[in-house]
Amino acid sequence: MKPLTIAQTAWCMYSIVFRVNAFTATFPNVLSVTSTVTRYSTILPAETNLFFADAITDNAPSISNTESTPKASTNQNDVSQKSRTLGSQENLMLPRQYGPKLAKGESPFPSMAHVSAYILSSTPSVEALSQAIEIAMDTHPLLRCHVEGDGEPDERIDIMQMVRKGDPNPCRFVSPAVRTFSSQDVLRVVDVSGNDAEALEKSWKTNFISDLDDGSWYEKCSTGPLWKLTLHRPGKEGPCALVFSSNHAISDQGSVNVLVNQILADVNAIEESGSVKNKAKQQEMPVAVEDSVLGLNNRWTDVQTGGISLGTIKYVLDKAGEGFRSPVILPDSEGSGNSILGAITTIMGKSAGGESEGSLERKSTLQFRSLSKETTTAFLEACRANGVTVTNALIAAMALTSSDFIDGGDDKPGKSRNYKILQSLDMRRFGAQLDKCDTVACMAGSNDLMFGPLEDRSGKSFRSSPESSDSQKLFWDLAREARDQTKRFFESNGPVQAVRVFDFAMSISDMNNLVDLTAKSKDSQGRAYSAGISNNGVYERQKAVRRESSEDRESIAVKHGKYEVKDIYYGTPHSRSGCLYQASTITVDGSMKLTFHPASPIVSEDANAEFADAFVEVLEKIASTKVLSLSEKGNFLSKLNIPEGTLTLAAAGLGLVSVATHAGAWSEFFNNLATMQANVADPKDFWDAFNFWIFFAVGHPLLQPILWISDVLHGSPGPLVFDLVPASFLMANILFVGATALSKDVSDSERKVILQKLATNSFLSLDTRVLFTVPECLKRRCIVGIPHLRWGRPGWTSRSW
Repeated sequence: MKPLTIAQTAWCMYSIVFRVNAFTATFPNVLSVTSTVTRYSTILPAETNLFFADAITDNAPSISNTESTPKASTNQNDVSQKSRTLGSQENLMLPRQYGPKLAKGESPFPSMAHVSAYILSSTPSVEALSQAIEIAMDTHPLLRCHVEGDGEPDERIDIMQMVRKGDPNPCRFVSPAVRTFSSQDVLRVVDVSGNDAEALEKSWKTNFISDLDDGSWYEKCSTGPLWKLTLHRPGKEGPCALVFSSNHAISDQGSVNVLVNQILADVNAIEESGSVKNKAKQQEMPVAVEDSVLGLNNRWTDVQTGGISLGTIKYVLDKAGEGFRSPVILPDSEGSGNSILGAITTIMGKSAGGESEGSLERKSTLQFRSLSKETTTAFLEACRANGVTVTNALIAAMALTSSDFIDGGDDKPGKSRNYKILQSLDMRRFGAQLDKCDTVACMAGSNDLMFGPLEDRSGKSFRSSPESSDSQKLFWDLAREARDQTKRFFESNGPVQAVRVFDFAMSISDMNNLVDLTAKSKDSQGRAYSAGISNNGVYERQKAVRRESSEDRESIAVKHGKYEVKDIYYGTPHSRSGCLYQASTITVDGSMKLTFHPASPIVSEDANAEFADAFVEVLEKIASTKVLSLSEKGNFLSKLNIPEGTLTLAAAGLGLVSVATHAGAWSEFFNNLATMQANVADPKDFWDAFNFWIFFAVGHPLLQPILWISDVLHGSPGPLVFDLVPASFLMANILFVGATALSKDVSDSERKVILQKLATNSFLSLDTRVLFTVPECLKRRCIVGIPHLRWGRPGWTSRSW
């Protein structure tokens, strides 16, 4: 679930005008001259043999096995049917098509692919691999599914023909109880010419980049399958590579790890014993990411405006405000990519700057890198020592490295820019958390982080002197900023709001058309972010599929018999739209694997190689720079060899000496207290007076700074309010209290206390010109015999200090 871009945020606001509170009643004249596009019976020419024709639904067998079970919502997963409506994120990736363009004979929107490469130590037999694939198909519903429904609305009700009304035939995943295809439909075997590692690497990398930019998955959606697996083998033994490719609507990297681990375990079992004794449990149809985060029956189609809160509105406004920071999204050699003007143009139904003829020629350019186990371990330790996660540090490295290449090769000393980094998230961690990553599904999401201004070529400066205090401060400050922004996003319920807003936008409008307009824009060239980072974490710490003999899920294993996972590389395409620079990482057996996959020619192949080298060098410099403990950072006392407890004993001794030097005064003090107690009939009166004396004795030094500043503020300029308080001082109090109450560092509970105190227990001290919170004990008592201290109340006047 990607956060909304500036254009998409603006489009949400535009769409609301036409969907909330009866558009027809508000704009009758506009509708009378607006041609509405009704749902097409077939939105693609019949001879193209693509998907989403109504005939598919009409001729399909019934997907309901039980009529007695009531359905709470069309979005709720019905186990018996193995079918459900696609979520908004899935409709983006599938993608749901746009009828008006198809009616003009324009090409359908391409699908978004997801590709992963697993390099293995040994080559499985085709027979065992085929059998394991078919077991996996029986286990995971989306591996045997197809798509029904055209996704066209009843009509489009705005002048730009992009605000939807009705959804009579939504796109649906349908997973038959009996498979309609077999392993032969998904498995492809490539016999690599040559037995060396170089030939194998060249083979699987060629496959990887070809499938990454393959947007033709929609051609198979009506029949399936929506995935495939390619085995690259130099021979029948020795190392090989498995390349998994799919429509991103059905998979993400976490769930594909579960799948590949299951296949390898089953292959090993089949080859050792002839069958899989402990098969994986058959899984139910996975929920959509909207259901997993928001809960069942909480999509926009279920709750409408009932799901919108002040937090939702604030999230939208925050997204809109990001455009005013003008983050850089293109190198200087490629243009500026003005996000504000571009957003206005895009919501008017046109590509910003006009359509680029080269938009269809953009392709992914790939680089693969690996960090050694030692470097990966040292990098992790450096992150822990500085209180950040590996992902936080990767984001910092991405921002720094981006600053080295953003000038397009034309050095501009002193130039600073803002950067918008897209951080990929596993949405299973948020909200209702219904999906447990026990079956193949897509739960991908993200949030964006803003950094800057950051000077050009900051990464180069860091790499040239990584041990300097300035370089260390620069890097770790960026990492901590990434940590803090992410924490605020989580604590403000940002993931839930992001899902809700995106679901709203996709449900009421044709967001896929906005993506297409942005992809074709000459100004933005499909770029919405300065850079992006996806970190899938540690492979073997993730959970494996649930097996029949155990209720608990074991961890994924790097090795199954003779099959050991040596490397994993993965990615999704950014060629049409996405980030200027992009990296995807996963750690396998202690070694971090990195895939760099931006779009060419915006980023050339040579530039991507240089970027990858620079990025890895930043990580290596961080790992190799000695992490100083507090004792090594120049603390003089910590370097002294002082026995434990010595300073404590010395402080205690000095305290006793100080008390002893004033023994006479202490004796007189306690004698006076004894005399006072003897002269008071009721002991309670004595202790009340004594407690108040202690309060004043402690409070007086604390009040001294306030009393000093009150003399300064007493002469504040401006007219007096009620002839008592300068107006400028009242305004200063209001601004200070307001800023404190609204501060991000103040929790909601603390904010409530502040406002309650202001409303109930705060009196304005006219003598000191400050807000005091009056203790209840002083409100109930008459204060006598305390010079220079008076509590103000309405209508009370006094001499000033």
